[in-house]
Amino acid sequence: MPVTEPRLPPVEEKDIPDKALEALRSYRNGDGDIYAIWATLAAHPDALRRFLVFGNHVLGKNTLPARSRELVILRIAWLAQAEYEWLQHVRIARRAGVSEDEIRAIGRPGDPGFGGVERTLLAAVDQLFAGADLDDAVWQGLREHLTTEQLIDLVYTVGQYQTVAMAINVFRIQPEPDIAALREEFPLPAPTVS
Repeated sequence: MPVTEPRLPPVEEKDIPDKALEALRSYRNGDGDIYAIWATLAAHPDALRRFLVFGNHVLGKNTLPARSRELVILRIAWLAQAEYEWLQHVRIARRAGVSEDEIRAIGRPGDPGFGGVERTLLAAVDQLFAGADLDDAVWQGLREHLTTEQLIDLVYTVGQYQTVAMAINVFRIQPEPDIAALREEFPLPAPTVS
């Protein structure tokens, strides 16, 4: 059951300093409102502006293919059970060519629908998320398919979105109504206990 009350409410736009508002210019939904994640983090405007610089690289200038990046982000959202991140990136992943079946299978990284390099990427996410390191087999699998820049961007992507997931969960950031509408079609699959 999703939590419905934020611990930190989003900052009203009128209360966000001009420098932070300028940095948030492109972080608005279809109605022109600042996304809840960024309006919440605007409670610390200087940190937000600095965080957005790194986030812009990870989301917009990343050397990983968009599809790979989105599989990585969805896997992090699933591992962290960060619903806001999950729902936002369901939309982005679909635009990046991730199928609805693949989105629903993200909790099963060994699913036959994922190719070999994608299974290796998802295994890397699991290892980075759990232990901040990669074993030699996963490292070698990544080296066979990724450039050095892509390897660095993979680590950056996991770190960035693990941080975002923590903020979402700790501050109980609530999805906007258009994003929340995806809950029924793409509920965040709960981890299975083995």
